[in-house]
Amino acid sequence: MEIQVTLLGALRDKLPRQNRGQTTLTLAEGATVADILNQLKLATTTASAINGTQIEKSHVLKDGDQVQLFRQLGGG
Repeated sequence: MEIQVTLLGALRDKLPRQNRGQTTLTLAEGATVADILNQLKLATTTASAINGTQIEKSHVLKDGDQVQLFRQLGGG
């Protein structure tokens, strides 16, 4: 299945500049957000959303999903 991934904020630097923070990944059926994080070598503290709704790393993806990844913010 193919998943559209957008890296937001400082995470954009994890992809080549010409990608502008976006890439398409081909993943096996049953893949989760955690699989995307592993494939892109991103920290597990990264937050994720599909269509603006925050999701857990265990969320099972569907073909054509558009996933946004961003750094989790902490308060102080």
